[in-house]
Amino acid sequence: MGGIALLLAGSTWLWLTPAFAGRGVATSGALWWVTRLLCLVTIAGFCLATYGLFARRPWWETAALTSSAIGLVALLTYAVAAARGGEPTGTWLWNAFVHVLMLAGISALLLVPALERWVDSHVMSP
Repeated sequence: MGGIALLLAGSTWLWLTPAFAGRGVATSGALWWVTRLLCLVTIAGFCLATYGLFARRPWWETAALTSSAIGLVALLTYAVAAARGGEPTGTWLWNAFVHVLMLAGISALLLVPALERWVDSHVMSP
């Protein structure tokens, strides 16, 4: 279940790409290009982390945390691009809130020692 949750969490970065912007939102320019690139790298990183988790590789946590950090940068560029492009404030703010909440959860599960031990005992145990 954890691997599926990680994969699904990573896939939500598609929401931050210009393809999911509202009608009438200006999605051209360098900021949207950077946002798209960072989102795709984030998604690929979460896919890699999910593979590592299922294959019981010790680096999966590092991949998930690195993807989270890249995703945070993507989220910041998205917020600026969406606000400048004319996306309604409620829409981009909601997307940002959901993604910050996900990143906080992933980070807590992998960085708080007690939670990390719990994850390890459920994920890496035979």
